[in-house]
Order: sequence, then C-alpha cells, then structure tokens
Amino acid sequence: MTRSNDFALAYNAAHEEAGLTRVNVTQVMHRIAADPGYLLGEEFGQLAGQCPVHHGTRPEDYDKVVVNTTLTVLYEDLRTHVLNGLPLTPDGGLAMLTPPESPHGLDPNDREALAAVAPETLCSFLRDCSCTLLDALIRAWAVKVMAEEERCRAEGEITPMAAASFALDQRLSTSDLYVPSGYNLLSITKTGSHTALHVCWNLLEASVMLAPGKTAAEYTELIRRSLKHVVPLSMGSLGMLVQYMEATGIEAEDHQAIHVLPFTQTAFLYDDTEDGGVIRLNPDFIKPTAKEGEHYYTGCPGFYATNMIKMYMEIALMIAVDYGVFDRLQERRPA
Repeated sequence: MTRSNDFALAYNAAHEEAGLTRVNVTQVMHRIAADPGYLLGEEFGQLAGQCPVHHGTRPEDYDKVVVNTTLTVLYEDLRTHVLNGLPLTPDGGLAMLTPPESPHGLDPNDREALAAVAPETLCSFLRDCSCTLLDALIRAWAVKVMAEEERCRAEGEITPMAAASFALDQRLSTSDLYVPSGYNLLSITKTGSHTALHVCWNLLEASVMLAPGKTAAEYTELIRRSLKHVVPLSMGSLGMLVQYMEATGIEAEDHQAIHVLPFTQTAFLYDDTEDGGVIRLNPDFIKPTAKEGEHYYTGCPGFYATNMIKMYMEIALMIAVDYGVFDRLQERRPA
C-alpha cells in the first residue's frame, strides 16, 4: 500500500530524472503583489529571476513561466467570479445548462429522462453540463478582464489584472509554443477548466468503483479527504501530467472531459488503513518525460490559485449529490 506522500515524492523524483527544474510561481506572485509593473519588465520574461538560465534553454520554457504565472494572477479573480456567479435553483442546486453539442439529447431539467439512462450516460452528460456551466462563467469573466485592461490603458494605471492580461496576450500571440493552438485567455482557461473538472469527476467516480456500498454523504467525505492526495498531479509539467493520465487510462484518446472513468483505470488506489479510508494516486505509472531541451516547468496555474482545484471538486460534488450520481454509479458493471 502506498504511503501518503509516495506519489508526490516519486513525481518530483521523475521530474528531476527528466532534467526538469520547477519554477515556483508562488515566489513570483509575491513580487507581483508588491509591484504589478514587474509583469511588464525584462526579468519576468527570463524565468522571473527564479533560476539560473540553463545554457540552451528553449524559448518555450520562458513562455511557460510567463503564461502560467499570468494565468495564476488572473485565476485568483476567476475563482471569486465563479463562486459569486454560480446560478442556483430555488432548492439550492446548480441551475445547469444544456450542452450545445451534447450527443445524448438530454435536458438537465428532465429528471425522469435522466433516471432512465445508463449510469455511464448520466455521468457523461453531467460532466458535459459542468463544462458548459463553467464555460459560460469563464466567458463573462474574460470580458471583465479585457475591460479592466482597456480601462487601465485609458487611465494610465497598472493593476495586477490589467498587467497580467497584457503580458499574457503578448506571449500567447508571439510564442512558438502557443501560437499553433491559437490560444487566448478564453480558450486556454476553458481548456484548463475542463481538465480540472475531468480529474475531479474521475476521483468522484473512482470513489464508488473502489469503495462500493457507501452513502452519498460518506462518498462526499471520502472524496474531500482524498483530494489532497490527487492535487500533486497538478504540480507537474504538462508532459508528465499527460503521460501519467494516458498511462493509467484516465485520459481518453480525444482528450475530452465527458468520458466516464473506465474500470481498467490504474491511477486511483483505495487505502483502508487510514480512518474512514482514502484514495491515493498510484506512483507505479510515473515515467520521466521531457522534450528535448526542456529544462523548466511550473505546474498548473490552478495549483497556485488559492483553493481553485477545491472549487472544481465542490462543483462536481454538488452536481453528483443533486442528481443521485453515487447511487447510480453503483449500478455500473465492467463490460
């Protein structure tokens, strides 16, 4: 059985073996809080002064530090925006939106129809609904960020949000790493949001798969206890994250967040030696992974933004409890 920090230790060791050094965004955030203009300076673009520049460092490494740090600055506000903007029904549930391109033809308000579909279909649909809900909130937030940048430009003011938005746009529009994907603030935030929700739903679905027979309240507590053991996955490089998710079968080939966790997954392990049980990540499938010339990484912006991943987990839990997902998941059987 894995110990509480086995995954984190093995994950860090694999990064070192791959020749990767972590740039700690938290330290950079302190500089930005004291002087938002730091985001516009030369040092910020050179690994933010956190590491000696390695000979032959790829431009993409500089780009990652700028993009992930500016997103972290912005995501502090995004978290507040989402929490304040979540639409609630009269009974306290989330007012879900119908996904515009859902393959299921379902309506989140038609509980009778949802009760009649297979549990895999229900979970896939609710995953899609959660992404659609976050997309709507993120779109409104992106407009707010752009408005703040325009206001500061007109008034000659520098705020962390405006400076981060400007620096992010400059880097995304010129970087060889990001230009091919056509990323902007909206698209890169929606992509990261979907990934975070996907992992949270995976943990939720794993709880029933690994520890059947519990109540919704018991599963909720199990998941909340376990989240801290899953969060270290977000501390790694993008390459290591993708490698692990693919190796353990928790990432579908099309990289969409609507796919339910398969029974063949090998990422999640149940440890019943801890009081009440806990789910941990399996360190056996970690593999040192880096591109040629890659030396630095930061981890996901959502890891650094206070309680950001916890927020995504709580959104998934709200939906699961409201729609009786834990009971329905216990109907699943391996194919």
